[in-house]
Amino acid sequence: MQSSGLRLAMAAMTRSLPLFLFLLFPNPSIMGGCSGGSSSFLVDAQQQCSGDSEEGECKIDETGVSEGGTDPVPAKVLIINHGENPVQVFWIEPGTAKRILINDISSHRAINLDSFIGHEIEMSDKTSGELLKKHTVVIEASENEVHIGTPPKSSSVAAEKSALEALGGSYFPHPVNYISSFPRPSREIPMGAKFRNLYPHDLEYYYDDGTEHGAYNGVIPSMGRSMINTYTTHSFHICKRGSKVKIDKVTMVAKKNIIILAPKNDEKYMEDVKKTPFYKDVMKEVEFTTKYQQQKGMPWLSYYPRNPPILNMWAADYIGQEHFVEVDMENGHPVHFTLKVISLRPRVFYISGLLLPSEIDHVIKISKDQVRRSAVGTANSGFVTDTRTSRTAWIKRTDTPTMNKLFQRFSKVLNISDERLTHTKNAENLQVVHYNIGQKYSPHHDFNDKGSPPQRFATLFMYLKSADKGGGTAFPLAFGRKGLQVTPRAGSAILWYNMLPDGNADEMSLHEGQPVQAGEKWGCNLWVWDPIFHVS
Repeated sequence: MQSSGLRLAMAAMTRSLPLFLFLLFPNPSIMGGCSGGSSSFLVDAQQQCSGDSEEGECKIDETGVSEGGTDPVPAKVLIINHGENPVQVFWIEPGTAKRILINDISSHRAINLDSFIGHEIEMSDKTSGELLKKHTVVIEASENEVHIGTPPKSSSVAAEKSALEALGGSYFPHPVNYISSFPRPSREIPMGAKFRNLYPHDLEYYYDDGTEHGAYNGVIPSMGRSMINTYTTHSFHICKRGSKVKIDKVTMVAKKNIIILAPKNDEKYMEDVKKTPFYKDVMKEVEFTTKYQQQKGMPWLSYYPRNPPILNMWAADYIGQEHFVEVDMENGHPVHFTLKVISLRPRVFYISGLLLPSEIDHVIKISKDQVRRSAVGTANSGFVTDTRTSRTAWIKRTDTPTMNKLFQRFSKVLNISDERLTHTKNAENLQVVHYNIGQKYSPHHDFNDKGSPPQRFATLFMYLKSADKGGGTAFPLAFGRKGLQVTPRAGSAILWYNMLPDGNADEMSLHEGQPVQAGEKWGCNLWVWDPIFHVS
């Protein structure tokens, strides 16, 4: 049987064990809790077996853990050694009562085990052999936290909302913290909104900012669609394309994410519209999204219908979880990169030292002469707006040998095949961004609904040059609206997923490029699409 729930980049880095997958923790005094948000280092699972076991394998089966022929029920067990002596952990084989050595726990460290309900585990002092504790695995997660010795006060269980404080500032390679110490209440709640246009002509929509016509936000094709990031209470003027004559007004309301725009006084036209495939598809989408909202408590923001992603999605089971990736550098020596979980929703990872100084200089050098005022949207649908005031350039993988080498490295970090990371398959060209003082990118999502399943699945953002002050990347909905803020360091990167495992877009992935307050900021985005790259 194989442990589930954790996916690792390199097969050489870890092995799937017959019973247990090990997670070695740092000193419990800086742990972010014991269950549902504990911090840990993911490491190679080295198994220690009794002498009569085959090398590298323990003879462990599921005998005695199920009743009435049903399948065994998996459960996690966290064992923390607060004492000064190392502890040995044994699994008691059902039926024989044989003690099988699983692993050692050093002083002030811990292991997290994937086990099954009904299994018995014993902990003994490695030096004296004294039996310290017995534990029978149960279904309740909180009852599967086993403490050896006296826990210090700072190792008490912490919920995700306080996980970053529990980990401590020194745990991360550079400041990763909350935007605010407390959840930020607001009558304006961020939301994604989908427009469906049943009019016989194209529409334009303008955000009502108090000016005569409002702020232009894009076009909605006739019998077509568009999608925006907005807030509850915000209003939009709807106009016939090219006229700026207002024919409708829409005000955003929470949980009403699909806005159907249709003529109000043309019954004959609407009778014909209701016979069209587009109208029928919209009604199916409304029915599905209503049920999804009721069941999941969140809106469906992807294209409908949409299958789950086919590309790798790194697990984010607790704050501080780590995944290791090995990359061969030019000198032939392997280099290990670590993806550290810094948020569960959205699923965000911190990667230190992804780019070398020479590579940073190269990307900036080939971009400087190409940067132009940034637009929002994708390809042909992009337009300039005050919500994004930076400048951008697009760099192809094939432009230089260095760029090709970087894309090969990105494929390892993403655990996506190198062949997919081209603009003809799953990746956009690299977007380089430059921010001067006062420039920003207001809160937005990277996903959209363009009328087909392909979607921006993941964003890998790399910091090329840090601003002297400001210029961080923020996720305002993370940690119960306390928000997550990453202060950039040159060469580091963050990875986040714009989608959920079921294929929905993640509304919690709302993020922003905070204003530069001093100096300048350079960075670059790699957007990966699932199942293929598509721009309309």
